[in-house]
Amino acid sequence: MAGQVKIKVNPLHIEGTAQKGLTVFQAARNHNIFLRSDCGEKGTCGKCRVIAEPSGNLGPKTKTEEKLLSASQLESSQRLACQAKICGPVTITIPTDLMVTDDVYGKTGVNGSFPVNPDRKKTKKTCTGFAFDIGTTTIAAYLCDLASGRVLTAKAMVNPQRQFGEDVISRIAAIGVDEKNLKLQQTLVAAAMNDLINTCLKTTGHGKADVDDITVVGNTTMEHILSGLNPKSLGVSPYLPVTRSSIQTWAPELGLDLLPETPVYIFPVISGFLGGDILSALLADRSWEKEETTLIIDIGTNGELMLSCPNGLWATSCATGPALEGAQISCGMRAAPGAISKVFFNPEAENQILLETIENKKPIGICGSGIIDALAAMRKACVTLENGTFNTEKPGVFCDEKGMGRKFLLPKSNIYITLKDVRQVQLAKAALFVGIEALLQKAGITTVDRTLLTGAFGAKFIWQNARDIGMLPHGICKGKIKSAQNLAGTGAIIALLDKDRRTEIEAIARKINFLDLSCEPDFTAKFSNATQFPALK
Repeated sequence: MAGQVKIKVNPLHIEGTAQKGLTVFQAARNHNIFLRSDCGEKGTCGKCRVIAEPSGNLGPKTKTEEKLLSASQLESSQRLACQAKICGPVTITIPTDLMVTDDVYGKTGVNGSFPVNPDRKKTKKTCTGFAFDIGTTTIAAYLCDLASGRVLTAKAMVNPQRQFGEDVISRIAAIGVDEKNLKLQQTLVAAAMNDLINTCLKTTGHGKADVDDITVVGNTTMEHILSGLNPKSLGVSPYLPVTRSSIQTWAPELGLDLLPETPVYIFPVISGFLGGDILSALLADRSWEKEETTLIIDIGTNGELMLSCPNGLWATSCATGPALEGAQISCGMRAAPGAISKVFFNPEAENQILLETIENKKPIGICGSGIIDALAAMRKACVTLENGTFNTEKPGVFCDEKGMGRKFLLPKSNIYITLKDVRQVQLAKAALFVGIEALLQKAGITTVDRTLLTGAFGAKFIWQNARDIGMLPHGICKGKIKSAQNLAGTGAIIALLDKDRRTEIEAIARKINFLDLSCEPDFTAKFSNATQFPALK
């Protein structure tokens, strides 16, 4: 099947050529078109769906496609881009609801001024620095004035590594399959950082010669990949990082387009799944100095927990999975225009379940905060039962040929929640619930005075709904709970402006008591019990 054929991609109006035998996904990537792939081209998520015409110029439908695509989708020339191979000239149309955009919500709401170390020498008239928060989903950059401590501007974009999957495990697995993917992923994140650097400098009228320092925080996998460290050890038990220490290097060594003498400081990590981001959040709050017991919850594709109490600092991670950020959910998506972000239960309304979308656009999917709200509203409306099954007597519930409720259509939309989606949320919320309870038990406390919800997703959801579906234990709900939009980014800024804070967090990291939930003897039983939804009050 040697040879090149013409391809066209709509609605982007991009034309080019592709090698016969490539999948549609591979051909699109060669033209810098990044299709959605929550599973990292494994053929499990079904979200790289495209319309391909003429259908005869693609290879035969795979068993995966026949399983994930409905009969009507197959009849309308829809294929999975990661499965369909190009045999001849073809026009590819990406459905509107599956278009990948760079719209980012959250992570840029950090502003104001922060303390500057008086010993920092100002060597030239203009002195700035960048603090980066590299998340699995989003990368944020904060340009700061190193003399005044003021945040000059903040920008964020989607992490382009998403083409290798929405979660770190998929990205680690891709590197395991082909080590060349380590360099590719590192290059992608560096290119994104360069884009943010250029945008921030242009916005403020500064130049690259004005940048004197950089700090970086992220989860352990993101920090490893940026540093060029192979994260394969993070994907197998006992999930050990290559190094827990901070990394100090120079911008060009990472592929950053700045002066050669620009230093980069990358935060230390605690474990394979407790990275520099949770340490940065701890630094931002300075929880260890407070008399109140404090729990920091950073919920994303991985749940990171940090507890500060009279018995010391305790930390653990729990596998919440990408379900809470929209991935692994049938109609799930990132927080972007058209995503259902809030769901309400109103027993007096004609449709008891009401929806709200980002920018009030027509619903095209549902993001993580919407998923939690939806499950809480569905429980209150008795659509979902305690064990997670659907009440087949409720309108909007669709059953299979055996009378089993399989999905629920959210009112006034074409967005549905499937039984599999409910199971994914049950697993995620059980992991967080048991993780919090285990941490409190190990620390010898039963209640928490203050709880901080952070992260691009963690700061967005309504915590009362998380409580109502059994995601947050009562021991923390008795205290104060508040959202802190991006503590990790704030900590990165603090460490940028005051180098003493870097030494401080390195010392504190060594004192943290790490709890490995997988080693807890009763974890499995508690986890199983926590998958149930609480009884209605």
